[in-house]
Amino acid sequence: MNTAMLLKPKNLITYLYGDISASDGLIKLIESGFSAVPVINRDGYYLGVVSERDFLFCILDDGNLDSLKKDGLTVGSLASVTRFEPVSIDADFEILFKRIINQNFVPVIDSRGMFSGIVTRQDIIKFGINRLNRYENGM
Repeated sequence: MNTAMLLKPKNLITYLYGDISASDGLIKLIESGFSAVPVINRDGYYLGVVSERDFLFCILDDGNLDSLKKDGLTVGSLASVTRFEPVSIDADFEILFKRIINQNFVPVIDSRGMFSGIVTRQDIIKFGINRLNRYENGM
């Protein structure tokens, strides 16, 4: 079994393009209701994840809300790939489990680095419960 079994494809999730302004990105993030979302470029390559924390640190660094309106400040420049390292679509569950411990979702990319979607912690827990129930019922 691999990551593809639990994948929520990108057409079913919220993500942001890296070239939109930071102020527009914050508005879209708030409207989404999520605290963090993947960021991709217009060609579909994974750039990282942007979170409320990233926007807050940007504001705190400058000391005012107008810091998000700086020319050239984009969602892509705030996104972090190191905090949300992606897994490949064919990654095994062990790798996926190690990543999901510290974050609510794991970004998934294909062999070209194209963003495919995410696997959520909720989906992994549901999968585990399902497997446990089948094991307990002798299936």
